[in-house]
Parts: sequence; C-alpha cells; structure tokens
Amino acid sequence: MLVHSTAIIHEGAVLGADCEIGPNCIVGPNVVLGDRVKLISNVVVDGRTTIGDDSIVYPFAVLGLIGQDLKWQDENSMTGLTIGKRCRIREYVTIHSGTPASDGTTIGDDCQIMAQAHVAHDCNIGNNVVLSNLVQVAGHVKIEDFATLSAGVMVLQFSHIGRNSFITAMSRVTNDVLPYAIYEGDSHAEYRTINRIGLRRHGFTTKDMHAIHAVYNAVFSCTESVLSERLTKMREEVKNKYALDAIDFIENRSNKGNLIIHTISRKTFLKLSADFISCFFHNSVKPLLHRFMNVFSYFLGKSLFIPKKPSKGSI
Repeated sequence: MLVHSTAIIHEGAVLGADCEIGPNCIVGPNVVLGDRVKLISNVVVDGRTTIGDDSIVYPFAVLGLIGQDLKWQDENSMTGLTIGKRCRIREYVTIHSGTPASDGTTIGDDCQIMAQAHVAHDCNIGNNVVLSNLVQVAGHVKIEDFATLSAGVMVLQFSHIGRNSFITAMSRVTNDVLPYAIYEGDSHAEYRTINRIGLRRHGFTTKDMHAIHAVYNAVFSCTESVLSERLTKMREEVKNKYALDAIDFIENRSNKGNLIIHTISRKTFLKLSADFISCFFHNSVKPLLHRFMNVFSYFLGKSLFIPKKPSKGSI
C-alpha cells in the first residue's frame, strides 16, 4: 500500500490491499476502498462510500458528499455511494451520496465517467456505462447497462435510460430513453433510430436488430390504432428477446407517465421546409432531393426519423 505523506486518511477508513493514495487526497472515516484502488491526487472521498477493486479516481474528483436535494440536508441520514469494480472516474467528477429516499447512489462495474461529469443523489447507474465530459445527471435517474451519453448531455430527474442506448452530444433528456436506441435533441431529446453500431459492437445479430427495429417502427410510424394495441400485436408477432425487452420497457414506463412517444414536431417541419427552399440557391441536386423526400414523407404521415423497414441484410 502506498499512501502519500500529504494524504489524509481518517480513522475508521478501510483500505484494501495494494491501494495507492496520492498527494493531498482526503479519505473520510466511513469510506471503504477495495483492493488496488488508486486515488491519483487531490481526490476527496467521504460519506458512506465504497469503491470497488481496481478502480481509478483522477485528480479533483469529489465522491460521496451530501447531495444537493434541499429536502435532505442531515449528513447522518445519507444512504451512501457505492462504486463498482474497474471504474474510471476522471478529473473534476462529482458523485453525491444517496438520500433516505433510496438505498443510495450506485455506480456499476466497468463504468467510464469522464471529466467534469456530475451524478446527483439517488441515481442508479448500471454496468459498462459511459458518461462523457460535462454530462449532468440529476437525481433519481436510472441508466441501464452499456448506455452511452455523449458530451454535455443533461438528464432530468427521475428519467430512465434504457440499455445499449446512445444519446448524442448536448442533448437534453426530459423523459425516458428507449433501450437499443439513438436519441438526439438540444431542446428535447427524441428517438432517431436504433443504435446499430453500438449493438453490433456488443454482439447483436442482424436478426436481433431487425426485430427491435420492427417494434419501434410500429410504435412511431403506425397511427392506425392506439399504442397498447400495437404493442400487443407486436408481442404476438415478434419472439426475439431483445424486441420483447423493448416492449416491456415501453409498457412499464408509459404506464408511469414517463415515456412520451413523439412524432415530428412543427418546429422540425418548418426547419426542413426552410432547408428545402434554401436548396434552390445552392445549385446542389442531392441535398435538394433529400430535403424534398423528407418533407414529402411528412405529408404521407410517416415518421421522419424512422427509416423504411430494412431489407434482408441491410443492417
């Protein structure tokens, strides 16, 4: 075990085998560090915080302090922070303790939380989650395994982000995010398509992706019946476990009022129309045709961001 002479380790702290505590780090009295945990320098770990084996915390990260929920400001009532194994907590990250409203803030195994990200009180972050630079996650948010949030994403409290999803940079998440999907939107993140690249990387087959795509196509593109009827029909037709998982997510979250199914907005339509008109001034045929087809699809009542049902082998 290596502990720098300027580090402060409070009595009661538990340090596992071969931990490295760098210069100016502060470890509180109720902290438990697993084996081979490394605090680089100027790290503050306090509260009822546990960090799993082989995790690394980089300079100026602050972990486990009391949350910013004004309803709960008694430090003795905080329910703590648990960080899994092999996590990478980068510079200036802040992760707050849970409040009595939950069993604590939890971060799963193998997560990468990049510089200046914030995870608020009572969040539940799964395994292999990536929070990029400046991601801001409000309280009581649940993020499932293998989700990726790009730089600057902001997540409203009580949102639920599905597994293997991808949220593009600077998006604002104000409702739930479907599993296996890409969401985008600086004013309000909305569904775009399935996360093909991410799914391929994690071993999903073309058949899996077609099944997931079929479910979301039925949800967003079809207007012939109410959502519950469409989901019931898809449950009978699609036997793929990932597609059924997507249906379960929609049914469970829509019953709680957290999941909103969006069609194309008037603002988006007006923007497309403006782009379409501007093409006449740029002598560019391809963009002109592309914008024309998008506008035309609007009048047909189709979803702008749902591609046509893929042909065999097209994914």
